[in-house]
Amino acid sequence: MQELSGIRIKIPPRAWTLALLAGLLWLGIGLFQKTGRGIAFGEALLSELPVTALVFVVALVVAAQRNR
Repeated sequence: MQELSGIRIKIPPRAWTLALLAGLLWLGIGLFQKTGRGIAFGEALLSELPVTALVFVVALVVAAQRNR
C-alpha cells in the first residue's frame, strides 16, 4: 500500500504490469513511426516520453479501477 497525505491507495501488481505494458507499447509504436519518417532516435524518444508517461498514468488508473 502507498500512503499519500494519510490516504491509502492500494494498486495491485497486475495494474502496474498492465500500465507498464501499455506505456511500452505506446513508446514502441511512436518510436517506430517517427524513426521510419527519418527523425533521429534521440529526438523521437524525447518527443514520445511525455505522452508515454500520460498513457502509463491513465492505464494505471483504469487498471486499478477495474480490479475493484
